[in-house]
Amino acid sequence: MKLANDIRLSPFERSDKPNLLLYMNDPVLYANTLRVPHPYTGSDADNWLDLMEKEYDHYGKTINWAIRSAEHGVIGGIGAFLNGGPDSHKDEIGYWLAEPFRGQGVMTAVVQNFCKYLYDSRPALVRIEAGAFEHNPASVRVLEKAGFEKEGFAKKFHIKNGTYLDSIRMAGFRQPQHLL
Repeated sequence: MKLANDIRLSPFERSDKPNLLLYMNDPVLYANTLRVPHPYTGSDADNWLDLMEKEYDHYGKTINWAIRSAEHGVIGGIGAFLNGGPDSHKDEIGYWLAEPFRGQGVMTAVVQNFCKYLYDSRPALVRIEAGAFEHNPASVRVLEKAGFEKEGFAKKFHIKNGTYLDSIRMAGFRQPQHLL
């Protein structure tokens, strides 16, 4: 999936491990994600890449995509959670972007294109949800620019390192082409 400039989405590959180790150890990325370990080790990268292969084998398609720069390789990731299964009318997305590429409109374009891809490839899908920690207004801005609406504020929605974190809940929609 090719996006603006030299950015595209593609499956993660074993050769992405050095960039994962380089970018995933960012303390800001760690603070703004729920499940990324810190420090991020070679074993963590291997486990992630193993999971990507298992997901592909299970679903027969890529679920979590690498955000790839022609010049720099993997610079981020975006994926669907498939909480209700691949045929559900709703889903949730999560994403991350390496520090040198933030604030340049990359993630907004990625979210917009990824959501379009999800709607095009999943006919029953009409609702895509995303959350952002209260301390991450940049992620809220990305979602708003991508057409998501703020739906609410969920207190103590997540637990990370024994601390409760509040979540700003966002959603994007398309009109259903048909009801199931």
